[in-house]
Amino acid sequence: MGEIVYEPTRDGPTLWDIGIPDRTARQFYVPDPNPKYINKLYVNHPDRFRQYGLWERYGELYPNGDLVYTIGESNYTTDWFFAHVTRKYSNSYKATTWQIKFKLEAVEPNGKYYLRLSIASANQAELQVRINNPDQNPALFTTGLIGKDNAIARHGIHGLYWLFNVEISANLFIKGINTIYLTQANASGPFQGIIYDYIRLESPK
Repeated sequence: MGEIVYEPTRDGPTLWDIGIPDRTARQFYVPDPNPKYINKLYVNHPDRFRQYGLWERYGELYPNGDLVYTIGESNYTTDWFFAHVTRKYSNSYKATTWQIKFKLEAVEPNGKYYLRLSIASANQAELQVRINNPDQNPALFTTGLIGKDNAIARHGIHGLYWLFNVEISANLFIKGINTIYLTQANASGPFQGIIYDYIRLESPK
């Protein structure tokens, strides 16, 4: 057959990226387990994700608000939680919205920007994307309901791979600080969520 070379989709140079495109979330922050649930087989083990109840740690680590990641300041190995999960309030669950903040020195006035969302696993999730307005309605982009992997509940770090390419008009960005809002909108239980693989923003050519 000869040599086969795969070239991933690209429309412009990289402005920033988060993670490593290996179809898993191993590079992201996996917290220590609750001591009540600890599996001693995986203490000091490289597969830190193989512990029960890690999804509950998100609310403990972010009690007053959801994750905010600042390009150029944050580190995805310590500041990007490995799973975008729901938040428990009393006896119900709520959607969570993560923010990616970044600075643009200039905006290409007539260009198209592209957000690449590489997802390592999804379970009954709906990912919505908004730009500089958390109340944008409708959202700029939605995946619709995706995934039946259950990797979060089963202590996994990847499942069925998904790739979404979001086209962003230049007029949605401003010179200075911009924010991309990522909302996991389907929230009726603890195991609905997304495990990201890699995120990249490309500028116009």
